[in-house]
Amino acid sequence: MPDYQISWLPGATRDVARLREFIQKENPSAAKKAGQRILSAVKILINNPEAGTPSADEDCELFRDLYAPFGQGGYTIRYRIKQHTVVIVRVWHSREERI
Repeated sequence: MPDYQISWLPGATRDVARLREFIQKENPSAAKKAGQRILSAVKILINNPEAGTPSADEDCELFRDLYAPFGQGGYTIRYRIKQHTVVIVRVWHSREERI
């Protein structure tokens, strides 16, 4: 089976930028490491697109969530698989409220 392609929706790229900016204020080094941790987790999906678990949200049954531990929390990477592409939909920190 060929490797999957990765595609980021605009909301997901904004999420990563927002998360890094939040950390950047206090710890630029940690902000860089957080971004690298998210990207490392996403790279796992190239060869193993079903590494995440099916979304626990009732209205998101077509999505999967991959958890990337970081520090005392971590990041949830929500994605879906479309043909041979993993589409990154959203990214959020485990401590932030999602609306």
